[in-house]
Formats: sequence, C-alpha cells, structure tokens
Amino acid sequence: MRTGSIPQLIKIGIAHHQAGRLNQAESIYQSILKEQPGHPDALHLLGVIAHQVGKSEIAVDLIEKAIRKDPAVPDFYNNCGEAYRALHDIDSAITHYEQALAINPDYAEAHYNSGIALEELGRHEEAVGHYERALTIKPDYAEAHNNFGVVLKVLGRHQEAIAHFEQALAIKPDYADAYGNLTLIKPKRGQVSVIEKLLTGTSVSEKDTMLYHYALGNILDDTRSYSRAFQHYLKANALRRRTSTFDSQRHSLLVDRLMAVFSKSFFQGKTAYGSDSELPVFIVGMPRSGTTLVEQIVSSHPQVHGAGELASLGRTEKAITKQFETSDPYPECMPLCTDSVALEYSMGYVEELANHSRSADRITDKMPSNFLRIGVIKTLFPRARIIHCQRNALDICTSIFLSYFVRGNEYSFDLTDIGSYYLDYERLMAHWSSVFSSQIFDVQYEELVMNQESISRQLIEYLGLEWDERCLDFHKNKRAVQTASNLQVRKPIYDSSIDRWKHYEKHLDPLIAILSGDVP
Repeated sequence: MRTGSIPQLIKIGIAHHQAGRLNQAESIYQSILKEQPGHPDALHLLGVIAHQVGKSEIAVDLIEKAIRKDPAVPDFYNNCGEAYRALHDIDSAITHYEQALAINPDYAEAHYNSGIALEELGRHEEAVGHYERALTIKPDYAEAHNNFGVVLKVLGRHQEAIAHFEQALAIKPDYADAYGNLTLIKPKRGQVSVIEKLLTGTSVSEKDTMLYHYALGNILDDTRSYSRAFQHYLKANALRRRTSTFDSQRHSLLVDRLMAVFSKSFFQGKTAYGSDSELPVFIVGMPRSGTTLVEQIVSSHPQVHGAGELASLGRTEKAITKQFETSDPYPECMPLCTDSVALEYSMGYVEELANHSRSADRITDKMPSNFLRIGVIKTLFPRARIIHCQRNALDICTSIFLSYFVRGNEYSFDLTDIGSYYLDYERLMAHWSSVFSSQIFDVQYEELVMNQESISRQLIEYLGLEWDERCLDFHKNKRAVQTASNLQVRKPIYDSSIDRWKHYEKHLDPLIAILSGDVP
C-alpha cells in the first residue's frame, strides 16, 4: 500500500463505519497503521470503534495517542471525552470537551456533551449554558432540545422544559426519548394515536419500542385508563428484563452475608472509628418511598444542602475493599478495616460531600440503595445521622414498576423480582435497627403527608438544628431535583399517591403473593 492511498482508505473505512460495518472499518484502520504506525486519524477511528463496542479503556488509550500525534483536532478531544464519560471519569471527560471547545468554540456536539457531563456532576446551571450555546449554533439539534428539557425539568422550569421537548419532536417526530420525557410532564390523550402509529413502524428499535410503551403508560395512567396503562408498562418492563442481570437469589444471599458480617459484635470497639463529622446525612429506603420529599423538606432549612443521589459511597465501598490483601470479597473483608483506613476514607467522603456546599452544616446524600451500605456508613461515621423512609409496600412496589429508571434498579422490571427485593430490604432494615437501636430515624410517608409539620419538626430536631418555617414551604425550594419525584416536590404536600396501588390491584397478583408469603 502506498502512503498516498491512505486518505482514500480513510474515506472507505469511514463509509463502512457509518454503515455499521465495524469489522470492515476496523480492518482498514489497522492496515493503515501497519503502513504508517501512529497515523492519528486511524488511531482515533479505531478508538471510536472500541468505544462503540464497550471497550472504552482501549478507546481512551488509542485516542490519547492520536491527540499526541495531532493535538489540533477538536473531534479527537470530544470523542476521547465520550470514552472517559463511559468510564465514569467525568472530570477527565469535561477537560477534553473544554479542549475541543478551545479549538472550536462553535462545536455544538462538544457543548452538548459538556451539558450531559455537567448534569451527571449535578452542575445543572452550568449545563444550561452549554445547551443554550449548542442550540444557538445548531437550532435543529433535537437531542440538545431533549436534554435541555431534562435539565430544565430538574430545575423546576417545567413550561420551558415542555417547549424544548415539543421542539425536539417537531424536528424528529419519532423521538421516543422526547415522548417519554414530555408525557411525564404534559400527557395528552391525543398523543396516544400518534405513538401507537409509531409502534407499528417496521424499523423501530427495541429501546424506542420500550420508551413508546412507557410514554403510553404515562398518558393512560393520567387519563385513568389503568388497565390499558398497565399493559404498556408490562410490555416496556418485559423488554428491559431481557437484558437485566438481576438474580433475586444472589441478592438474597448478599443480604444474608451483610447481616452476618455487620453484626453487633462487629461494631464493638469501633465507636471511635472514622470521622465524627456531623456534615453527612444519609437518606435511605426503597425508591419511591418518599426520600425525595424528605430531602426537599430538610434542604429547605438554610443550614442544610440537598446533594441528591450520590454515587460517592458506592465508590468508597469498592476503594476500601481494594485496601486489603485478602481473597475474601466484600463484605467478608470488612473485619480487616482499621481505624486509620476508616478515617482516611471517611475524610475523603466528607471532602467530596463538602464540594457541594462550603457553607452548609448538614449535607444530604439520598441515594436510596445506601440502605445496603449502612454497615459501611457506621464503620466510617459511627455517629452518622441516617433517615430511613418507609411507605406502604404495595404503593412502593407498584410505583417502582410504573417508573422508568434510566440506570440501575435492575430488579424493577418484574413484579416478582420487585417483591423479592422488597422483602430483602425489609429484613435488612430490621437487622440494622436491631444493631443500631434508635440511632436510625424512621419516617413513614403516610404519617408525613397527614402530619407534615409535626414530622418535619422531628426531622429537623434529629439533625440537631433549630426549627425553620421554610421547611413547611418545601415546594418553593428552587434546588435541582433529579429523581422521578421532581414534579411532585414542586407542589404543596398532597395525599393522592396514598393507595395508588389499588388502581392496578387486579394486575398485581404476583406481587401481592410474594409480599404476603404465598410464594414458596
């Protein structure tokens, strides 16, 4: 192969690449590198393929090499940023998007990707600026309209969000993501026939099919056509269950192991471990149990900052485990945790938490699944404040089944799995309560709804703070709320969500059976 033919081969490779013929494209890029090792375009495009097939670490390595060969190409930085984001290294991703924009300030895709990354860090106001810039450069950018709408919804700017979802659909009428987002805020009966027609298309992807069914479920639930709504939620969840790796028996065994390791005897002699900081407040429970409402109430206090659902504790748990030279997995390795290790990681967590607010006296981490990590929490923070949100089991489990979770919660796609997970949650929380006695503050959702001021005052007292009347006007709190409850907490407290499960009662036999113990 002559060197002069490389540009033509790049074009051919890109044609295969864009047509989805990744093997042929990869073969061409590799042949270029044999002829000219270090060719930046070939390295970059091989990296893009690696990212597309889920090998993002390889993608980063290849594209970083391309950048070193030719540091003036904005696409290299943008695509390397995408690979870093797939690896959950959001800071590195943002750095690369910034480098792309330094070269080309009008790079709409890099502004869009910056917006997504900043969302993931909870920096929503900064994300707004990037989406606005992307749409100024490229007004017909449907994906930017949709994601901008998501950020505006998180910020409580619902009418603006609706306008961007509708604009996304005007540009791209079959945009399933936009339908899913729009029908959560503004479901309309007239949308049903449009989405049903889209479902009959010959080339509808499985993901789009799933999102269309969720959207139809949202509309029909709003119009009280509950049986029809349930059939669409059922179809959406069945599609998601195909790729779920959740194993209820394996999860039950994990709960057994957590209870065995984190016993009362485990914590004897550890009351002075870790940090005595009063900054962290952990809000735990099942999804849809009222965790967002509780965080909204307490974060309306001027001395409390609501940081939302943080992945920090999960990363801390994994990092601690790697400290020990043992073949024992987590949690069996935790008896090896020393005071110095606990102090190191507790201070690291506190510093990460403080990045969300340098003035607050309390900062909430309301990742619901942290109920699985109360053993780690109490190892790092023996005096930690933990708020446990409870709600009617059938309301929780039904609401989970009817909700679209973008990531995680893989047990949520099947009624039996949800019931099994709930029972494991219930017995684990009973274990934590027996180990830590009255140290965990239980909030019953129904009691909070019926006795808002009384329970709110108890919450603030538990946090060691003076009462503030603003906690009663939590719906006026302008903080970003990323969870599925971000619409509800913008309204004064209401009781219409209590016993919502009864709308779907005749469809819930598998769930009712497992919760009542009728399943062997």
